[in-house]
Amino acid sequence: MKRTIPHSPSNREPSEPQQPPFWLKRHYEEKRQRTVKLVKTAVDHLMSAGQAVTIEAICRTSTALDPEGRGVKKSAVLENPEAHAYYRQHSASYKAAQNRRRKGKSIVASTQPLRIDPHRDVDRVRYRYLQMTKTEIVERLLQVEYAYAELAEQQAKLQFAWAERENQAGTH
Repeated sequence: MKRTIPHSPSNREPSEPQQPPFWLKRHYEEKRQRTVKLVKTAVDHLMSAGQAVTIEAICRTSTALDPEGRGVKKSAVLENPEAHAYYRQHSASYKAAQNRRRKGKSIVASTQPLRIDPHRDVDRVRYRYLQMTKTEIVERLLQVEYAYAELAEQQAKLQFAWAERENQAGTH
């Protein structure tokens, strides 16, 4: 059986970033610049035509505008930082999705008690919690803790009031 050489490419750590050979770097840079140019051209064309800027629309339009007829693929837009940034900057649908994701449902601790149905569908509630961001879950937890503390305080007041009434009824 033949042993592998200690520093051969097959023995490299998988975490080491693979650098392309120096002779390919120019080729990759040209491809990146071609993608950026086509994405910018397609986005500008879509905007001037009053059409929505989506990745699918960019891919379709870039094929029509590309002198080579190849256009760009979705992965090229997503993996090229400059092209992706230009898409994000001009895409209303991307901005709307980001706002939905960030915004979610704003949960603010209120003075109203939580309205929780004891017979609710727990699987639906679990699914709803799994769709929340970490920040939204923390806000919800704070709201529940606040409501719990309020209820515990109310219970203590009622118990003291009840005990006082019992004492007054017993002394008369």
